[in-house]
Amino acid sequence: MASIQIRKETGCLILDFYYAGKRCREQTALKDTAANRKRLQKVLDRIEADIAAGAFDYRRFFPGSK
Repeated sequence: MASIQIRKETGCLILDFYYAGKRCREQTALKDTAANRKRLQKVLDRIEADIAAGAFDYRRFFPGSK
């Protein structure tokens, strides 16, 4: 199950989900507002759907990630 969390040091939102048996956490530059949470929830829903369908491409969603 994916979730949206807040990084206390910056106040920015983090996407937290599991992919291929590993926990993945990606920080965003978005501040914690209702509009930003709604926006990220749509992204998380798409990520979870892609993972379930076996079509998730990590680089498509997070091109700058390690």
